[in-house]
Amino acid sequence: MGGIKTSSGVFEYFRYTPSIPAAATFIVLFSLTTALHTYQLARTRTWILLPLVLGGYCEFIGYIGRILCSNQAPNFTMGPYLLENLLTLLAPALFAASIYMCLGRIIRATDGEALSLIRPQRLTALFVTGDILGLGIQGGGAGVMTAGSLADFYAGEKVVVAGLALLVASFGLFVFVALVFDIRMRRAPTARSSESGLDWRMDLRALYIGSGLILVRSIFRLVEYSQGNSGWLIEHEWTFYVFDSVLMFAVMVLFNVLHPSHVKALLQGGRYFEKGGWRLAEAKGEEVQMGKVGGREEV
Repeated sequence: MGGIKTSSGVFEYFRYTPSIPAAATFIVLFSLTTALHTYQLARTRTWILLPLVLGGYCEFIGYIGRILCSNQAPNFTMGPYLLENLLTLLAPALFAASIYMCLGRIIRATDGEALSLIRPQRLTALFVTGDILGLGIQGGGAGVMTAGSLADFYAGEKVVVAGLALLVASFGLFVFVALVFDIRMRRAPTARSSESGLDWRMDLRALYIGSGLILVRSIFRLVEYSQGNSGWLIEHEWTFYVFDSVLMFAVMVLFNVLHPSHVKALLQGGRYFEKGGWRLAEAKGEEVQMGKVGGREEV
């Protein structure tokens, strides 16, 4: 297999031949959900989901890199490997940034600032800053790995582990903050939470599900990198698809269906209502989002 070999050891880019059908499947899946997100973003101008949309593009481009790697087997080269590895590592951090901003908007839309452990403005800044820092550390680790020596690859792995650990810790704190807000709001709901038409409980459930999926994936990648280049996880391709690909696709579909554009409409003085079996959100008289009641359809 292609990799970096020295008298002291070997770093293999892959310890199997990447499956072209599996990679092609996720190129199609991520392309479809990302295309829908792009349309929803243009239609609703819900810019807090811009990082998530960019993450979707990272995902399907990363899987193109995986096919390029498969075509090189067994003589893998660094370029396609870094394309695949770096983009699939960074995409979930972009998903996380959108989730952080969604919580801040939910708190503001319900007039729940007093119930949050962290003020919404600081909450978004704090967690997005942590996300950017984690992204930077992982990107720096990938950069170290491009230096080309075996020592550089092992050093880069350790840096990536540090970035993943930061993201896991940040996510854990974020979920705790969201839970505290949820509990306090249920015990002492604000007038706005009852009168605005905002189903904040459903929106929080969406954040919990999305956060849980990203957290499981991040823990998986943390363990994978911690085991090293010859670890059990990195030797079995199915673990990557089960604990990364499927989970990240589920996050994107989740926010296709439970799109937070209605929160944006309410914050802009608009309204959220049901009409003829459809959910409608309007900001200052302009319809910005529409979907079937019950989440059966979202455009």
